[in-house]
Amino acid sequence: MSHSFISYSVLRRWLWRWHRRAGLIAAVVLSLVTVTGVFLNHTAELSLGKKYVGQAWLLGFYGIPEPKLVSFNLGETTVTGDDKGQLYWGTEPLEKCRGGLVGAAVYEAGFIASCAAELFFFDSSGRLVEKVSAVYGLPTPITQLGQCDERLCIRTPKRLFELDLEVLSFKPLVGVKAVWSKPVPLAERISQAIYADSRRQGLSWERVLLDLHSGRLFGSPGVWVVDLAAILLFFLSVSGFVLWYQHMRAKRTRRNTTDNEFQ
Repeated sequence: MSHSFISYSVLRRWLWRWHRRAGLIAAVVLSLVTVTGVFLNHTAELSLGKKYVGQAWLLGFYGIPEPKLVSFNLGETTVTGDDKGQLYWGTEPLEKCRGGLVGAAVYEAGFIASCAAELFFFDSSGRLVEKVSAVYGLPTPITQLGQCDERLCIRTPKRLFELDLEVLSFKPLVGVKAVWSKPVPLAERISQAIYADSRRQGLSWERVLLDLHSGRLFGSPGVWVVDLAAILLFFLSVSGFVLWYQHMRAKRTRRNTTDNEFQ
């Protein structure tokens, strides 16, 4: 009887001690998981998949590098392309192109941006007027865009072609002098704005919250911490049930003892 009482007393103290400790440890992680879970449960309403991270330290934490940029001068502004195919007019995002930007030139009241596999025609406000690809007979891959005897022309690895934009024809040229569109350095203000826009497009807040929710934001150790919190939660459930059961059993025993004394 004494041995049973001692075992019960020791077990109860041990369970209480570790029940409290496990609760404190798990509470921190479970609070984080709960908060992120609530946000993730409303991803569509909050448009988290379409909202992108702009914080440089967080982008750096994910290892997202600054993009490689190539820029061409258009008088008072520039057309720039990053290594993911995104085009910019000054700092304003335009279209995405296939093959990367290879040249740009003023055309009538707007301008032309040439990528390796596509030509884009924009008006003076940067609005897309037309896009031409190999489907329309465009020779590809384009390596340069420029002027050949005051006519717009493009170069491919094999030859030169004159651009007739009225009827969208591409006539081969021979023996003409070409002045090609040349890359120019970007102003620091413009390049930094493009860096920020280009980098954040690769990281949405939905992904950050998912990684934080699962612990993957901190690599393998973070995943193990979340797993440990789940194990501690299971321990809390078991220890809580045992403590409750022991309490009810002791209460029942005391009641029976009291009843026997009055009989």
